[in-house]
Amino acid sequence: MNGLIEYFMKNSRLNYALLLFLIVMGVHSYINIPKEIFPDAELDQINVMGTYKGASAVVMDKMAVRDIEDELSNISGIDKTETTITPGAFAIILTLNQNANKEAVLGRIKDAISLTRQYLPSDMNEPTATIVEKVRPLIKLAISSDELSIGQLTQIAQDIKSKIAKLDDISEVVIRGDSSEEVLISINSEAVTAYGLNHSSVKNAIANLSYTFPIGNIEQKGNFAYVSTAHGKVDEDEYREAILNIDDKYIRLGDIAQISIEYPQTDTLATYNNKKTLSLVISKGVSGDSIVLSKELREYVEKLQSNYKDVVFNFYDDSSIPVKNRLDTIISNLMFGLILVYLSMHLLINFRIAIIVTLGIPFSFLIGITAIYYLGYSINVVSLLGGLIVIGIVVDDAIVVSENIQRYIDEGMDNYDAALRGVKEMMLPVTLATVTTVVAFLPIFMMHGEIALFIALVPIAVIIILLASLLESFFFLPLHAQEFLKKNSRTLSWEPFQNLYGRTIVFFLKYKKISLFLFLIFIPIATFYTAKSMKFQFFPNFDGNYLYISGKLDINTPLKDTYEISKEIEAKLMEHADEFSLKAISSVVGHRRNLSGDTQRNNSVFMITMELYDREATNWVDKYVNPILNFSFEFNNPHNKRQKQTFELSARVKEIVEVYRDKYSMEDLGVMEDKPGLIKSDIQINLSGSNDEELQTSIQKLESEIAKLDNIKDYSNNIKYGKMEYKIKINSFGESLGLSEAGVAKIVSAYFLEQKQATTFNERGVMEIKIKDVAKDEIAAFFNFNIPLENGRFVRLSEVADVLEIIDYEKINKLNGNIIKSVYANVDKRKTTAQEVLERLKPSIEEIRKSGIDVALLGEKEKNEQLKSDMKTAILLALFLIFITLLFIFPKVKYVLMVMSVIPLSMLGALLGHKLLGINLSMPSIIGMLGLAGVVINDGIIMLDFLNGTHKLDELLQRAKLRLRPIVITSLTTFLGLLTLIFYASGQAVILQPIAISLGFGLLWGTLLNLIYLPTLYAVVNRV
Repeated sequence: MNGLIEYFMKNSRLNYALLLFLIVMGVHSYINIPKEIFPDAELDQINVMGTYKGASAVVMDKMAVRDIEDELSNISGIDKTETTITPGAFAIILTLNQNANKEAVLGRIKDAISLTRQYLPSDMNEPTATIVEKVRPLIKLAISSDELSIGQLTQIAQDIKSKIAKLDDISEVVIRGDSSEEVLISINSEAVTAYGLNHSSVKNAIANLSYTFPIGNIEQKGNFAYVSTAHGKVDEDEYREAILNIDDKYIRLGDIAQISIEYPQTDTLATYNNKKTLSLVISKGVSGDSIVLSKELREYVEKLQSNYKDVVFNFYDDSSIPVKNRLDTIISNLMFGLILVYLSMHLLINFRIAIIVTLGIPFSFLIGITAIYYLGYSINVVSLLGGLIVIGIVVDDAIVVSENIQRYIDEGMDNYDAALRGVKEMMLPVTLATVTTVVAFLPIFMMHGEIALFIALVPIAVIIILLASLLESFFFLPLHAQEFLKKNSRTLSWEPFQNLYGRTIVFFLKYKKISLFLFLIFIPIATFYTAKSMKFQFFPNFDGNYLYISGKLDINTPLKDTYEISKEIEAKLMEHADEFSLKAISSVVGHRRNLSGDTQRNNSVFMITMELYDREATNWVDKYVNPILNFSFEFNNPHNKRQKQTFELSARVKEIVEVYRDKYSMEDLGVMEDKPGLIKSDIQINLSGSNDEELQTSIQKLESEIAKLDNIKDYSNNIKYGKMEYKIKINSFGESLGLSEAGVAKIVSAYFLEQKQATTFNERGVMEIKIKDVAKDEIAAFFNFNIPLENGRFVRLSEVADVLEIIDYEKINKLNGNIIKSVYANVDKRKTTAQEVLERLKPSIEEIRKSGIDVALLGEKEKNEQLKSDMKTAILLALFLIFITLLFIFPKVKYVLMVMSVIPLSMLGALLGHKLLGINLSMPSIIGMLGLAGVVINDGIIMLDFLNGTHKLDELLQRAKLRLRPIVITSLTTFLGLLTLIFYASGQAVILQPIAISLGFGLLWGTLLNLIYLPTLYAVVNRV
């Protein structure tokens, strides 16, 4: 290594060429690396889906889902099985463990589904299994027109969808508010009866109207030809005039049915700024830069605009805007931290060292960005904050090395020899000091699940940048120091500070045993009681740009009525546009994300999205510094007009919309804010058991208890009743007429199930031909439906069958094969925590458990338990790795233990920092404390390494005073690098603010411990 360092110092051209190459690589990586708000924090999942139109949720569970779940339970690699069963469909989400091969597991799942095929209904399609693609919402495109029909808009939307879907890095485009064109034949069953026609014959005759398969292939010499049909009729008139042969009777279709070719609005409806529209929800994959993609999409659609003259395009919910704003803010904070670090070194050391050390920081970051890019990660809040955390730490190596070089230059040594000797002497201690920080962050990789995926970029960024700093300090800094440093260029005398420090040390050493006793007793007690007095929440609160109103009406509400109610609420909110700083408002009817975080589709649900302008600058850094450092120079950005935080506006929105709950007897109505995504609901209590009635009673009891508590933002449950189900049971009179359950069911289903009978083509593509009774949606028409008999007569359904009325659940939720009933709640974390709420519910929960019902606590509780388990392992591993590393420096175990004793004592500083700023402890706080363990002992190494071997008081004082400057400077630069994140975090950056608080305040307190406690401990142990 020494020879390599010397080689790089002598070959300056190679040194600078390599430096330039790494800079170019870093810039290239920064330009091309994906940029987003949060990293991918989703485990691999496989989705098993099946449909069986007309089946209730309970029937679907009995006929299909249970058998499939039984087979899936035998497959390894699956961590969790979540099943949602709705009438006519089911979805089983299988979450894989981190070590599972998703392709191999998918193959085994498909084999399992094939094995269950024998148990499924014969007319049910085989369920499908697919790997869930990881998509991230990018932007939405509203397509509207005052001139065109919904059918014409649908064609345009489908055309644009197919074009956008072909663009690079666009992974999914979903249309909200569209439908597929179809031929709908509404049969008048009374007319069928009047003509004396057999229902089955009518159905078969209609199915024969179109034939889409090839007929033949003629290859006569000189005249090759394919043979096919015209694929049905051209328009509605042709269908009406079609002559059907039904049991040797020739009937004009228009005499027994109404025909329409239409785009039925039966799935979802969408609005933008309270106007009916079709919306394209455009998502990107894991790769791809949100900012670049958004810009390309806008330019692409602008070019398309000329082809659609009567259509208005509006982009909204653009995720790239907050991405750019947040990244600009964090980069500005990085630049500001860099400036503070430079100024501190300029004042505390000298101008030339400040320049050399500061220039090494962007170099280290460029290497870090290059590594992150080629490892397949992205730039986001988490990775940038990993860099922000390390900005002060990264200079420690360079400071120590350059200080040592400067010392030899000041003693009169030649610059080349001083640089070479200075770096060689510091190689081992600097390397090991860096390693101790690295090993403190390494155990974060031991964490599991979504938490590990979310936070993994922090240690990755920290470790790569620290190693890059080590590389810069050993191979590039010595050459710069040789060329730039000069003798006697110090700007600040440390003698007064050293004398003050010496007097302080003398005082503590005079009463060293009492002092040590107080350190080892008072600090742990203070730490314990401070921690006990603090609240814990998994993630800190942050201010987003969106509010969501999620609502559900009675299950029997038609889509059109839900749409009108949603529009009414939307219009009311638009009246308060100035109050909310409303940028845009949109809604989707027929699809929503409910209060538990799950998606839901049916006619009675809606979701309104309020997009808000950015909040105006609330501190001088955001207002005056960031616009300069991000080169925007927008001191009065017109988009930064919101005065209140989203949590304040959320309460106001809830106040406005709450009146509609009673007005329309809504089952659910809640207002939601943005969340990081790891936790869908703050509190989720799952109940499972065999007695359904007891489960319902227990859910109602929990809900009533939650309703009594303060600071609950919203709550709900998953016990929702579905549509009325009529079960046909053939009575004895019907059986005497020769009727059977299957025969009657097939006749009735043809008219009331709206089944596909055939397919046809037109210039726009494939269309389905469906039939239904013209009075399909009238209950009386169902009961009075005429059933044909073999003698040609007809009898009413109500005469030959008893119709049982049953109301079942709208959907069935299952976890790992067990049906669960759940209560969900979200809390106001500024006033309480999920843990505190669960403590108040504990008596009720224990009472439910005693009744024999299984209770599982999910939400924050589940993540907290996982974090606690992971952190135990991580802490033990970190301490062991630090212990091993320190043994390379100190030959005696007692010295290693002395340095490591600073770690637990420094935690008091991290806790007091949270107390001082009024911030709850959170998962990022714990991660910060883990990192603190590696950072705080670096100063301890510097101190104890210098004290080692001293046995006289005067010598101890002299050596301790010499370590004052490097310890203070390295600690101060680290704190200054974290300063903006500690005190001026905004937006999503607030999520990781606690990491900086733990590191910053923990290090300040740890510095005092290393300067006072450690020399005192050394004096007691060595009897100085």
